[in-house]
Amino acid sequence: MTELPNSWEKAKFADFGTWIGGGTPSKANSDFWNGDIPWISPKDMKSKIIRAAIDGITEDAIDNSAAKLVPAGSVLMVIRSGILAHTLPIAITAMDSALNQDLKALTLPDGISSEFIAWGMRAFEQSILVSCRKGGTTVHSIEMPSLAAFELPIAPTNEQRRIVARIEAMFDEIDHGVENLKKAKATLGLYRQSLLKAAFEGRLTADWRARNGIATGNRAQIYLNDCIEFLTSGSRGWADYYADQGDIFIRAQNLKHDRLKLEDIAYVKLPAGNSEGMRTRVKRGDILITITGANVTKTALVENDLGVAYVSQHVALCRLSGELNPRYVWHFLLSKSGGRKQLEEAAYGAGKPGLNLTNIREVRIPICAPEEQAEIARLLDARLSAAEALEAEIDASLARAEALRQSILKQAFSGKLVAQDPMDEPAATLLARIKTARRQKTSPRKISA
Repeated sequence: MTELPNSWEKAKFADFGTWIGGGTPSKANSDFWNGDIPWISPKDMKSKIIRAAIDGITEDAIDNSAAKLVPAGSVLMVIRSGILAHTLPIAITAMDSALNQDLKALTLPDGISSEFIAWGMRAFEQSILVSCRKGGTTVHSIEMPSLAAFELPIAPTNEQRRIVARIEAMFDEIDHGVENLKKAKATLGLYRQSLLKAAFEGRLTADWRARNGIATGNRAQIYLNDCIEFLTSGSRGWADYYADQGDIFIRAQNLKHDRLKLEDIAYVKLPAGNSEGMRTRVKRGDILITITGANVTKTALVENDLGVAYVSQHVALCRLSGELNPRYVWHFLLSKSGGRKQLEEAAYGAGKPGLNLTNIREVRIPICAPEEQAEIARLLDARLSAAEALEAEIDASLARAEALRQSILKQAFSGKLVAQDPMDEPAATLLARIKTARRQKTSPRKISA
């Protein structure tokens, strides 16, 4: 652990703060609800400062239920939620409010900045989760005795203010940069779809046709079925053949970015003579389409020889005859104005999202000469690859921005973000005063003779 400045101290939450729990007034009592007192629940914890809540309760609810009034400026924390598996939501309430039972509020004495403590809890988020989180079957929770004993570095009061100001200024700059990066990423997404639309409307290859003396006319559309040699999907019995090593087994998660990703791959070993293996074996040039689950309609082209590989029941295998270029068809199935739109309309038309093989056969695709299909595929490959490279740079910049945030917080709570002022009252003196005040508040009053 980095050594703290001499004017700092480490202190347990129990040494300087008071936790207030929440509660839910009876929904059956209409006198408790639709009042002017904000009732904050985890669904409101979406910003660093809470200025409003979706629900409100009444004074009657405060007086006659488990709900308690929490003063403005309190630090709020989610203590029970599935999100605690990876994140600790922290906020400050800007108004007097009440809490849902899945939240706790930390009230602080004079000299301890709510903003400083909130940033400190974010800085030590993962440490708090590791030491204080209790796993459940469906949700996680925070063990309050463990949290009360958790130690945070405490700076002198004036330095707390300087640290908060510096963190917020630096984070504002980072947030501005991140916003621009996200806008650029969104623009790239629009560019991709615009490019795909132009390709299948004939505009992308207009110059190519002019150079080659090919007349421009309306493009005929055919059903994909007219050019399918083979279409199938895996059966349900593959779980019996899972193995640590063996033949590649392609599942829906391997197609989630419209590319075949083999990092998280499963393996199977089929018994000799198993006909299922022959039916669902993948070849180079096949098009794979997710037909069930969260990634439904995601599509990948098998660009390389995978050796022996099969598809699961959640993936359709489409093998084309010679009339259509597989890369041309794959790009069309990525177009939100083309094949992707048709597949999504079929998948989300009614009930649980899913595609059947007939939906794939009925996709309508514009056709052109094989030479133009190849040129469209070549142009799209080049331009979309450039867009992917740029997107990768944006993602790397976003990752660096997040790493910079963590670095700033680490510096802040090791006393290295702002300079110390020898005139500031040391944190030890502040904490001693808080301890004395709390002792006096809880000590019984003497009765005069």
